[in-house]
Amino acid sequence: MGMGTKAARAAAMGAMALTMALAAAGCGGAPSAGGAAEYGPGEPPLMSASHQGRYESLGMAGCYGCHGANEATDHMLAAAPALPADHYVDGDVATFEVFGPRGECITCHPQG
Repeated sequence: MGMGTKAARAAAMGAMALTMALAAAGCGGAPSAGGAAEYGPGEPPLMSASHQGRYESLGMAGCYGCHGANEATDHMLAAAPALPADHYVDGDVATFEVFGPRGECITCHPQG
């Protein structure tokens, strides 16, 4: 087995592990009979319809600009819910740095 094949296999296994971990953490909400999503404790909300294509065009920065915490953003001014502390490195908002896998916003917050 070549070095490239081993690296590809390791990357695929890592991606699979991340997907399973996020699913176990409660990503997504189940739609109710009326079509609105219902969420249990700790489950993330869907992105609103007004955010259509925002993540695809801007990436994490498009989310962080309103929901993040740093000197250049103000989630209170934007009336957007702030990212919870567990989304930041070491669970500390003061780092202003989103923890690696938490930067893939649409994994847990798909378009509603």
